[in-house]
Amino acid sequence: MAQSTQTVPDDQLTPKDVVEKLILIKDSILKNWKYILIFPLIGLGIGYALDQILKNPTKYEAVVVFNLGTGGQNSGIGDVAGLLGLGSAPDANIFTGENFFYFVKSRPVLERNLMKEVEVEGKKMILANYYIQTSGIKHDEWEDRPDMHNFQFKERDPSKLELKDRVVLNELVTKAAGDTEIGTLDRKSSFIALATSMENELLAGLWVTNLLDTVEEMYTENQTQKTRKTRDLLRRRADSLATVLGITENKLARQMDSNQQLIFAAPKLQTSSTERKSTFIQQLYYEALGSVEKMNVSLVRESPLFTKIEDIKVPLDMKYEEAKRAKIGALAGLLIAFVFIYFRTVFTSVPKQEQL
Repeated sequence: MAQSTQTVPDDQLTPKDVVEKLILIKDSILKNWKYILIFPLIGLGIGYALDQILKNPTKYEAVVVFNLGTGGQNSGIGDVAGLLGLGSAPDANIFTGENFFYFVKSRPVLERNLMKEVEVEGKKMILANYYIQTSGIKHDEWEDRPDMHNFQFKERDPSKLELKDRVVLNELVTKAAGDTEIGTLDRKSSFIALATSMENELLAGLWVTNLLDTVEEMYTENQTQKTRKTRDLLRRRADSLATVLGITENKLARQMDSNQQLIFAAPKLQTSSTERKSTFIQQLYYEALGSVEKMNVSLVRESPLFTKIEDIKVPLDMKYEEAKRAKIGALAGLLIAFVFIYFRTVFTSVPKQEQL
């Protein structure tokens, strides 16, 4: 009985073909080992040179960990809402979750922090001026602007700055926002980490610690805005009542002095009316003072509590830039070497045409 042989299609490889191709690849690699060595070394050298030329300076990393405890919302306002005609329903908190992280890096917060006065080596100076001197903005963003290297802010109030000063402040805010990071430590924790990486160690520490104080100040101002307005309104009302009460008491005192020698009833009735009016105004005045004190207590209750869990390290951690270009250059050189060997092997294996 004749055995049938199974032929392999031209577009498929037999195990023998696979082994032959593997042997061919091995022989090609051994034959061209010099290229596998030379190309990666060239790529490594180019990458190393780029690492040295484009090397970024060492940065110092400052991190402070804190916990934000919110105060009671609108506590105490309900006690005087009837007097002022205000609703006592609490407002939605705009500083929760990602909103708070955006608030920390917002322009008003960073501007106030830059315009704060700090002490550097025993001297008082605006933080923005020290930021210009030590943040690296002169040789990075202002490399082609030598006229800006000696710029100094003389006014701390952003609303009083000239147009040129405002432009510089906006540039500092943009750079500072890029150097500032804010986020939770992990998903299960409510602790928040505020961090920065800067070329100057003292600047990094000053920036983070002062920024946390600035955030607390502005956060408290926003959270207690309604209560402060209510307190100011009650205080003005108490001042008005105090003025009216003083006038009424002086009038009552004059009437009582003039009525001592009189025997007629009409002046005495007028004095009694003035006395009742004075007593009523006095009662309203004391109630207004009590409401002001309630608002002061409510401000304390509503003020958020920033509890610092971990302060910045002393000294700060140094952050080095990893030499990535040298590794990428070596890997690219190795890839180029294999491509070069492949094409060299293909072209050298092509049979020469017979000369006619």
